[in-house]
Amino acid sequence: MKRLFTMGVLVVFLVLGVTVWAQQDEAQYRQWMLSVRDTNSSLGGHLEAGAAAEVAAEAKKLVELFSQVHAFWESRNVADAMKFAMDARDGFGRAAELADAGRLEEASEAVTAARTCSGCHEAHRERAADGSWQIKY
Repeated sequence: MKRLFTMGVLVVFLVLGVTVWAQQDEAQYRQWMLSVRDTNSSLGGHLEAGAAAEVAAEAKKLVELFSQVHAFWESRNVADAMKFAMDARDGFGRAAELADAGRLEEASEAVTAARTCSGCHEAHRERAADGSWQIKY
């Protein structure tokens, strides 16, 4: 009986731990999305200004962010979201390479192709009753 009680308590703590971890993980994900938004906006301004070095730096930051986003979805085994993140990561990587080479027009085209936001948002984001956005699996 004592052993059964101990096992029950361990299961409860395990479930609570996983729940807290998932909530922290989703909070981190939201921070990445805010960083993506801000960095993407900054990247657009640098493209308009013709600032190749800044375009490359912002694109490289987006590569890092989408690598994290990919890992988030990979840990949940959500194939389409993983593909959206990989496509964005690879596209921004290409944009960084082009900007580093001073080929801003082509970098701009790569940025446009890399922006896969709407597809993923449509598939994996929903508005909650309070008006906030929630992750949908």
